[in-house]
Amino acid sequence: QLLWSADEEKKRQCVFKGKDPQRDCHNYIKMLLQLNSTHLYTCGTCAFSPACAYINVQHFSLERDTSGKVLLEDGKGRCPFDPEYRSTAVMVDGELYAGTVSNFQGNEPTIYRSQESRIALKTENSLNWLQDPVFVGSAYLRESLPAGNPEGDDDKIYFFFSETGKEFDYFENTIVSRIARVCKGDQGGERVLQRRWTTFLKAQLLCSHPEDGFPFNVLQDVFVLTPGETRWRETLFYGVFTSQWNKGGLGSSAVCAFPMRSVQRAFGGLYKEVNRETQQWYTDTGPVPEPRPGTCITSHTRHLKINSSLQMPDRVLNFIKDHFLMDSPVRSQPLLLQSRLRYQQIGVHRAQGLHGTYDVLFLGTDDGRLHKAVRVNRGVHIIEEIRLFPAGQPVLQLLLDQDQAGAGHRRTGAGTRRGMLWAQPGLVYAATYTAVAQVPFANCSLYRSCGECVLARDPFCAWSRGACRRATLHPSAHPQLWVQDIEDADTERLCQLADTSQPRPRILLPPASGAPCQWIQLPPNAVRPLPCRLLSNLASRLWLHDGVPVNTSYLVLPDGALILVGSPKRAGIYECWSLEEGFRKLMASYCVGVQELARGPPDHGRKVAAGRDTLETVSTSRSTSAVGSAAARLDGKTYWTEFLVMCVLF
Repeated sequence: QLLWSADEEKKRQCVFKGKDPQRDCHNYIKMLLQLNSTHLYTCGTCAFSPACAYINVQHFSLERDTSGKVLLEDGKGRCPFDPEYRSTAVMVDGELYAGTVSNFQGNEPTIYRSQESRIALKTENSLNWLQDPVFVGSAYLRESLPAGNPEGDDDKIYFFFSETGKEFDYFENTIVSRIARVCKGDQGGERVLQRRWTTFLKAQLLCSHPEDGFPFNVLQDVFVLTPGETRWRETLFYGVFTSQWNKGGLGSSAVCAFPMRSVQRAFGGLYKEVNRETQQWYTDTGPVPEPRPGTCITSHTRHLKINSSLQMPDRVLNFIKDHFLMDSPVRSQPLLLQSRLRYQQIGVHRAQGLHGTYDVLFLGTDDGRLHKAVRVNRGVHIIEEIRLFPAGQPVLQLLLDQDQAGAGHRRTGAGTRRGMLWAQPGLVYAATYTAVAQVPFANCSLYRSCGECVLARDPFCAWSRGACRRATLHPSAHPQLWVQDIEDADTERLCQLADTSQPRPRILLPPASGAPCQWIQLPPNAVRPLPCRLLSNLASRLWLHDGVPVNTSYLVLPDGALILVGSPKRAGIYECWSLEEGFRKLMASYCVGVQELARGPPDHGRKVAAGRDTLETVSTSRSTSAVGSAAARLDGKTYWTEFLVMCVLF
């Protein structure tokens, strides 16, 4: 444990400035980054007087001067004053690149580079390069690699945020999601844009519905997935989006992915220009100065005898002052849509399956759940849902610890992670306001049959020798003993091949628990729901009465419960089956007896027939809970049962 509190003088000043002493006048840690092998760099709000400090990794203590005082640096431009403001930062070769607000009022957003060896740079506030941004992440990509490439490009730092889109002239302020970039070698201009970025460009990230174009325009989180530093051109930018407008429900969200080639195409396209008098935006189709404004120092600029941004012609820098917004958005369509659920955090791991590599997504919700999904067949399949925290506590941070895989993982920015390719499963850390949860990438032992293991489509798991095991453990010498099918989940064919001793591979009977079914005794005309809660939100239900599907005279509630009204013809055996991808699983069984009015207590119904020849299924997405035995669901509270009781009685 390491304590770093705001001193009493800072707290008094905070209260004097009108801030809440209980809520605002403390030290909220907003940044924790690795500086080098011996120190971490951290920044906090320090009672609305942001400051930064160094942490000695070996002793896990704050660095102090010779008098014993903590070594502090001014956090202005690096850390927000207000703990409610979101910010992001990334450390690159000992230099800090931060997206935050730089004043007490919170109305001066900035993208700032601070270092001792070079001139500090920031965005130009008077030119409105940023419009009330909410930063969600940042990332560093080494686009100068591989060494000796003909482009001779510079490394870049990317920032991700949502802001007010001034280019849209609507009655209501429109929020847009952005990707912005600056060059690592930028030194500002000699006469124009002194101590300001000369390479700042931004473009819209557009995640919209494929059918009607409905936009998910508010970026909540982003994850930058790169297969390797020299393969940066294959980078994917995964984003979680919501909308400022409601459609079909109070909450909805989408997951979109943007390839690097689309980002490069947008930054290499036409510019938008703003008329400073009318503040109207339009596409600039006129001539563009040479070298192209906003580009880094490359082999082409060096050929023009321009080896630094300080040597850029004034006409180029004057052009970029009003042409920092690209005309074409970076477009994508949702890989995953949720109509009654809001995703807030995302982490992505590229997993090696038996027959290929797959992107596994970990998605944190606003009500404390974690979804694990795999990108397959041009879509996303939800593998499982885990309840991490009680309802009402959102997942605020999500971090993938891939060091468990036996290789290093580097977090590239507060709110943004960059993943590499690893062979072994790791750990997921999720945080809310008061707790942190740790979850393994995979728990293959949850799947008890071949069908369930294959149908899960979990790249980390495969069926072998009568159990669902970690796929990374399979030996290359006997691949035929391992079964996995992420694309098609062909359980019938694969499970027969995997275990010929099972005559019905599509059946999974529940473990014997004594009684073959749950006994229920109904008084005449009594109303009783028979619950059936599936393990999978992707499965459908089938109710059977004495082996025959129930007809339309029965009422099934939206949550799957079957409503029974006490009458002799309703006695018998009721079974609820889960159906998914042609696979079936018995979820509930009830033996129902109905009392007779004339004779008082009824007989005990019909006895259960032994050795019934039935089929059974498995769920694709298993719901588990870390805070209780109840499975996490996507369903809400309904009052259909109470409504039906009133109808029957009256």
